[in-house]
Amino acid sequence: MAATHAHVVRRLKLVYMEFKIMATDDAPIRPRSLGRQLNFAAGACTAMCNARLAAYDLTLPQWVVLSALWQRDGLTVGEIAEYSGNNIPATSRILDRMVEKDLVQREVDDRDRRAVRVCLAEAGRVLRPLETFHERVNDTLLEGFTQREAELLYALLARVEDRALGWSAE
Repeated sequence: MAATHAHVVRRLKLVYMEFKIMATDDAPIRPRSLGRQLNFAAGACTAMCNARLAAYDLTLPQWVVLSALWQRDGLTVGEIAEYSGNNIPATSRILDRMVEKDLVQREVDDRDRRAVRVCLAEAGRVLRPLETFHERVNDTLLEGFTQREAELLYALLARVEDRALGWSAE
């Protein structure tokens, strides 16, 4: 709790200093942009998760892969990419680092020799207590929100995502 409070205080000080500089400087005023706000929020959330996962020598993208494999071991790279929201080349790079750390291993599919399955290695299996990591992160991020506000936030973010995915050049 104290670390969370300290983080909020630091962030507020930075925002105040930024505002003070912008008010006294000829720096450009940032427009009110939903995309910018979502980008900054996502960046802050990712940084928080990476800091919490550092004790396990994991990054957030690696945790996401593990969370998929804890549900169903032996996924293909394409299935992991779809689950994580990454493209296949980015997913392959994440998996390369995870193979180096002995968290996962790539195995040729017995039924289709062209296909490669990603399986948990022992080091990945022993991290399974982190399976609920996202719940602790959600608790931190939603602290002070009512249940109704949290549900509304999820619904609104889903609508924004749908609008962005459904966008077409008009």
